[in-house]
Order: sequence, then structure tokens, then C-alpha cells
Amino acid sequence: MAMRTGRTAAVWALVAGLTACAGTSKRSEGVARQEDGWVQVWADEFNGTEVDPDNWILKTDVHVNNEQQQYTTSPDNVSVSGGTLKLTARMQAANGYPFTSGRVESAGKREFTHGRVEARIKLPVGVGLWPAFWMLGSDIHTAGWPACGELDIMENVGYGDWVSVALHGPGYSGNTPINGRFYPRTPVSDWHEYRVETSPQAIHWYIDGERVKTTTREEVERHGAWAYDKPLFIILNFAVGGGYPEGVNKAKEPYFGVPQATADLLRQGPQTMEVDWVRVSEKR
Repeated sequence: MAMRTGRTAAVWALVAGLTACAGTSKRSEGVARQEDGWVQVWADEFNGTEVDPDNWILKTDVHVNNEQQQYTTSPDNVSVSGGTLKLTARMQAANGYPFTSGRVESAGKREFTHGRVEARIKLPVGVGLWPAFWMLGSDIHTAGWPACGELDIMENVGYGDWVSVALHGPGYSGNTPINGRFYPRTPVSDWHEYRVETSPQAIHWYIDGERVKTTTREEVERHGAWAYDKPLFIILNFAVGGGYPEGVNKAKEPYFGVPQATADLLRQGPQTMEVDWVRVSEKR
């Protein structure tokens, strides 16, 4: 995988034989691994006390999909502590929205073309909550969506036993035919590793090291153009309500995609999506 934007000049030391699993402890910053021909080229282990501005932008101006949250830069919504990134949704009115939450993007800082992108994540459970780990084509501001391509590594709409994956591109966006629903071996409120591997020929999705789906270029091109041979940036966000949750739970009250039980849950206290690390590797 080639890092096209913001790549540092330093070459990271390679340490053979390191492997990752759901229970893996953190490695020290700056140490790269080599595993089955995959070489780590970048990572954020969230070992500091704030979001690293060399890696991430805190986005606040995204209002799409009938989502019910206002993203903020407040540490109440986006923080780093205890070795994890925390994106926290709160029942807190802001800018005409009933909830606040957090979203970070690597656009313009860390962008990658083909390889392995993975994260270790623990999710809250509450129907209508919508945490996600995904990627967009770096040409979104010129090509627009969905022509830029969207690769959803993991989405969850508040159910404790399943997550979903998808591709969105020209001819296969919105209610895309390229999708899948998968059931981790334990609840999503446990730590799980979510991973994608991309090449010019195919995209593979994994949960805890187990491949759960493969989509080939040929399959995609039955629906529209393949949009993944270019740099993509990483997004971690925690939406509340919106089109995808509503499409599953059918709730329109008290908020679109948010049933009363989840509104009550957020009224009782904030809900947090926690990210232990994000890592990117390339095949050599």
C-alpha cells in the first residue's frame, strides 16, 4: 500500500514475527511489524493525551443521511486517554440537533492506495446508534460522492450481535447491492479487530482475523465503475440516527432512526465508541 499524502520520510524499523489478535497489547510507537509479507507502514496507537493533528482532522461540518448529531471538537465528544480514542455521543442540543458526537478523518494527512487497513474497536449498544470505520476516495471534492468511492470496513446501527460492510460507487450507492451483515463471535461491545485488504483485483473484509467477505472487481463492474485504485482516507465517526438506522429499526420518533429506548439511554448518560489502534500495512 502506498501512502500518498503526509508520509514521513523515516523508514520504520521492521520487527519480524509480531502478530495481531483481539487481545494483543499495544506496541511502542514507531515500531513496524512484518507478517506474512505484510509490512506496517503507519499506525496510530492512541498512546497520547489528544488526537494527533499529524494524523487526523476533527470534522464538524458533516450533516448527511438525516443523522441527528452535531459533530464537535469538544473533549466531551472526541478525546484520547488510557490508550484509546474515544468518540462519545451525548444528548446535548447543538446547532439545531438533539445530540453531539465526534468524527475524525485522515484526509490530506494519511491516505493509502491498496493494502491492509485495520482497527481494534469496542462499540456501544443501543438501537439507532451508528458508529463506523470506513474510507472515502481522496478525490471526493472534485469527483463527488459516490464517484469517489466509499469503502465501509465496519458499520453498526446499535445491535449487539452484528456489524455490516459495504461498497458505494457509481451505479451502486445508497441501498448498494454490494454489502453484507456479519456476526462476531462475541458481542460488539467486546473488543474486535475489523480489517479490509484491497488490491486492483478484489476487496476482502475480516473480523478478528477471519475473512467474512470478498468482492471482486468483476463483481463491482457489473454494477458500475471500480473506484478504488487511488488514495483513500480513513474515517472514524459515531453518528446517531439517520437513514441507515431508520431503514433497519423503522423508528421516526422521537428522532429519525432513534427509538425511545435509545433516546432514554442517551438521556441517562453518554455512549462511547472506543478505538484502541488503527494500523495500515502494505504487501511486499
